[in-house]
Amino acid sequence: MNYKISVLIIGLLLIGCSQHQKNKNDQPIKIINQFDTEEIQWFKSNGNGSIKGIAKFKSKSGDIRFGDEFRIELLPNCGYTQERLNHIYQSKSSGYVHVEDGIPKFTPDPEEFHDTMKTMCNKNGEFEFNNLPAGSYYVIAFMLWDQTGGGIMQQVTLSEGESKEIKMINF
Repeated sequence: MNYKISVLIIGLLLIGCSQHQKNKNDQPIKIINQFDTEEIQWFKSNGNGSIKGIAKFKSKSGDIRFGDEFRIELLPNCGYTQERLNHIYQSKSSGYVHVEDGIPKFTPDPEEFHDTMKTMCNKNGEFEFNNLPAGSYYVIAFMLWDQTGGGIMQQVTLSEGESKEIKMINF
């Protein structure tokens, strides 16, 4: 009898924990920093800097992907972006995540935040952003396939006229 009660209690605890985890992941993460378009006004201007790189991603199962499937985004560094990326990548400077670990939702999620510069990699996994003003950026590489994949993030700071080459590889 005690055995059956113990099994029942453990089962209820496991169900409760899994349900709590599910609800936790479904709840939007509240961002404290406000997204201020004035703070990132520099991002919309032209400059003479560039960021070139290569992106390759290794899934949890060990598959390595790169090429023209990889989407690259360039975001301006600001308080809102730092806080949001820190929640995703557990870092403000670099990191990677697997899609199987969940994709968080955020509140607020201002439309202006998603107004980024975008490009795709070529067949060799190479990408390039040109005519960039001096500033601090986040480069985000996304690759999704067969319900797997993920993202890689790296912070890059450019001086006026500077060109940087980066590697965005999680293995």
